[in-house]
Amino acid sequence: MTIEPRAFTDIHHALIIAAGRGRRFHADTEHRPKPLIEIDGRPLIMHVIGRAARAGIDSFTVITGYRGDDLEAYLAREAPTGISIRCIRNHEWGRPNGISVLAARGTVPESFALMMADHLFDPRLLGKLLSAPITDGHCRLAVDFHPPGVPDLEDATKVRAADGRVLDIGKEIPHYNGIDTGVFLCTEAIFPALETAVSRERESLSEGVRELARQGRMEAMDVTGLFWLDIDDEAGLLAAGAALREKSPLRTS
Repeated sequence: MTIEPRAFTDIHHALIIAAGRGRRFHADTEHRPKPLIEIDGRPLIMHVIGRAARAGIDSFTVITGYRGDDLEAYLAREAPTGISIRCIRNHEWGRPNGISVLAARGTVPESFALMMADHLFDPRLLGKLLSAPITDGHCRLAVDFHPPGVPDLEDATKVRAADGRVLDIGKEIPHYNGIDTGVFLCTEAIFPALETAVSRERESLSEGVRELARQGRMEAMDVTGLFWLDIDDEAGLLAAGAALREKSPLRTS
């Protein structure tokens, strides 16, 4: 396995959010969790783990939820050689994804990558995100500053950023210049920010990010031009399969 080059190499752990059901897949997730849906003959979550590994990640915490027994058994059985995977069950997986992130508090290192089990990305995207040290008390988001290139822009999480800082984030914000790719570099600062958001009955990860942005502690890394894809439905699954077959940066071999 070739590791994508990056200047800063202290981050070797990733948190993967894999708790939701993926209702847009309908019958496909009735008897299996969304992360085990296959692309090109391989489960979605293994594509994510493989790409993170190419960016130098060798330890993972996976937050499971819907049909968690199935996903946990698969990961225990199929963990790649040299890769450590720990699972934590979110029994409240029907709530927004900020609850899944909070489930990892106290179990991850002080700094870690954070990604979604249904977002594929070019390993160079994560490598770039991790290429500079993170300021204590800050977090960083990989932002695509070419919104017209996003297939499902209406449903995408929008970002307003300037001078390397996230100023606002959300699906409904009126003014934005970028899109959240779902790939983060986090410190422990994400947890109190999420707790503040949850206390206000705003339970998504984006609301925790928004809280950090209000405090001037949410960095934006420009990853425009590097491939990423949010797989929310059958159309996204087809697009991912096509990208794999076209020898895109999604390939690991």
